[in-house]
Amino acid sequence: MTEPARKLPGRPASRRADVLEGVMLARCPSCRNTFSAERPGAQDCPVCGKPLVVPEAAAAAPAADGVGAAGTPWERRAQLGFWKGWGQTLQQALFEPSRLFSSARLDRGAAQLGFAVLTTSVFSATGQVFDRLLRARMKGYSDQLAALMNVSPEMFRKAAAVADSPRWFAALLVTLPLFVVLFVYANAAVTHFFALIMGQAKRGFSATFAACAYASAPLVLLAVPGCGSTVGVIWLVVLTGVGLKQTHRISPGGAAGVTLAPYVLVCCLAVVASVATAMRLGQMGTP
Repeated sequence: MTEPARKLPGRPASRRADVLEGVMLARCPSCRNTFSAERPGAQDCPVCGKPLVVPEAAAAAPAADGVGAAGTPWERRAQLGFWKGWGQTLQQALFEPSRLFSSARLDRGAAQLGFAVLTTSVFSATGQVFDRLLRARMKGYSDQLAALMNVSPEMFRKAAAVADSPRWFAALLVTLPLFVVLFVYANAAVTHFFALIMGQAKRGFSATFAACAYASAPLVLLAVPGCGSTVGVIWLVVLTGVGLKQTHRISPGGAAGVTLAPYVLVCCLAVVASVATAMRLGQMGTP
């Protein structure tokens, strides 16, 4: 709360202030008068003559809601360039995640979704192309593969024909971005739900969404045949926890709990379902 302007001896009227309002505006702790200083540091009050220290101007603190954050390279791609912004964001997500998530702005949800859609769609499509090429080379072993999978060779060939259909492949590539959008929003919604019930949603859904969107960076491994998808998904889960810690400013334990809670719940439900199914089958087999 400020007071009306008051006249100082030999100076124009000025307002009293409880704190520094600028680099050259200070208040004497002795006479409580506000005056304009020409420099920071030790000096005498021009009103009462008593010594005082004018501090340096405090650095502006980031906005509490994350809007004042610097922004990730992807969010600054207009200045850095599209591919440079994407590449630096990917590099930071994989190797410097704390730096990336701490710089993410919470008012750039559309840009964050765009990063997730671009990264996941492109590399998933690349992986589909590689899988198609591998299937083409393995057609001569279809009977052996069918025997290993304990299915009839005819059924295996029909399934392979559908998977190799150009129409099916084209439809998959076209709809990939839509599936990625649905996945990112569903992942963020489920994660935020558990953050709410565990009391860890400190900064709203936008913070959870930023963490989940940038955590999709390891899905570049979808382009690697074989174990690439498995490693990418595990890495995604780890990055989600790191992201939640930074964007919500919570403890590592809280972030880990929120991240793992959905998977623990799914495992518990799977165990219950398995036990129930086994008991049901046992009852059916009992005369």
